[in-house]
Amino acid sequence: MKRALLIIDRGSREPEVREEMAELCALARQKGGYDFADYCFLEVLPPFIDEGISRCISSGADRITVMPYFLYPGMKLKDAVKKAAAIGRDKKLRIAITKPLSYHPDMTRLVIDRISRLKKQSSISYPDNDCDVLLIGHGSSDKNAHDAFVHLADTLRPQYRSLTHCFLELDHPSISEGIGQALAGKPKALLIAPYFLHKGAHIKRDVIEDVSKALDKHGYKEAYMADHLGADPILADLIVRRAIDVEGRKTDSSFGTAKTREMAERAFDIEKKSFEIIDFEIGKHDYSDMQWPIVRRVIHATADFDFAGAGRILFHKNAIESVFCAIKNKCSIVTDVDMVAAAINKKSLSDLGLKTVCRISDPALAQESKKTGMTRSELAMRACAREMDGGIVVIGNAPTALYEVIKMVREGVTKPALIVGIPVGFVSAPESKEELAKMDTPYITNIGRKGGSPAASSIVNAILLLYKSVP
Repeated sequence: MKRALLIIDRGSREPEVREEMAELCALARQKGGYDFADYCFLEVLPPFIDEGISRCISSGADRITVMPYFLYPGMKLKDAVKKAAAIGRDKKLRIAITKPLSYHPDMTRLVIDRISRLKKQSSISYPDNDCDVLLIGHGSSDKNAHDAFVHLADTLRPQYRSLTHCFLELDHPSISEGIGQALAGKPKALLIAPYFLHKGAHIKRDVIEDVSKALDKHGYKEAYMADHLGADPILADLIVRRAIDVEGRKTDSSFGTAKTREMAERAFDIEKKSFEIIDFEIGKHDYSDMQWPIVRRVIHATADFDFAGAGRILFHKNAIESVFCAIKNKCSIVTDVDMVAAAINKKSLSDLGLKTVCRISDPALAQESKKTGMTRSELAMRACAREMDGGIVVIGNAPTALYEVIKMVREGVTKPALIVGIPVGFVSAPESKEELAKMDTPYITNIGRKGGSPAASSIVNAILLLYKSVP
């Protein structure tokens, strides 16, 4: 059996686009183990889709995976999918068509990477939470495309002091309007991130011209523009993952090997077998590919299948994207009790350069608790406000701690990247989780009384392993 990968791009007359597509095909072929990988265009210039599929057939492939290489789920994407599917039916081919690039945390990571490179190249020393960003998209009259771009902007927003989004054409705000909005916040420096795949005409000319005119209008000089997305290995990895999803190929659900996890082979095999049992007993579920490994590890730590049932685990829509950004920035992990901190994997913490913070055992808090009437858990959370900001907060024991964190966020005292709120108990535990689930701050929580330190620490361990497993 020979497998081929065909990447469908919109199309361009610029030679750099062909160079980038050829590089992406080479990377994806190697990473995905394909016998053949090629690209084609939906429009503008050949090779068009029919020629691309013919090349795959000529290579001897009997299975073809088609990747619509589009940032947004708009009309062009639909056209590409329809044409590829129609050719497949006419030729009686075994064709699998993947999802596009949108709505995946890797796209958030890629933009953050571009901005980080820009800061380094431009010698900008401000931390991310003191930087202002303007995110520029192409623009479309299709609402689905608009919503996908706004979703990306929303996942990036917690990373920076402010983030404004705008469009080159067909949507609002325009680049001129976007720059006006961004400058109204009086940025120390404005970092401009063009969300475009290729070095096509828009990047070479259109975006630069519109940005220059708007900056000249405001007389603003401290603006810097990042590179477009280009032929990045992160994109190649995402292409392969999208392909694997529709091909039905199995990936290692244990996040690595015994050697990479520094586990004995026997221990690794036991864990893997446990996961297989959990997968079998749970069966079909509606968690995403990024959520299920976290839920499964909680079940593994507690032997309680209710975490995927009546007491199911709930994820804020931006939970994974936000926590990945925080980990990349070497965030702190604040816990409510020492037991949670002790159970977080030390190798993962060391590999990622992270630290845990827990102040519940601070003797001074016991004295303050007697004086003020506040619980030690509440005071410990207040004492960690600085570490919480942009960090991960993990509550596995005390509902009062979770309530206090919620209060601090609403007061504007701190802004965590993720709140893992899974306290156990009969008094206030279910209610505190319900309150957390109403918040805009990214969270992971569950329904009901169940929870505890093992469940809370296993969520963090799963996130750290998941982050390390993503190329």
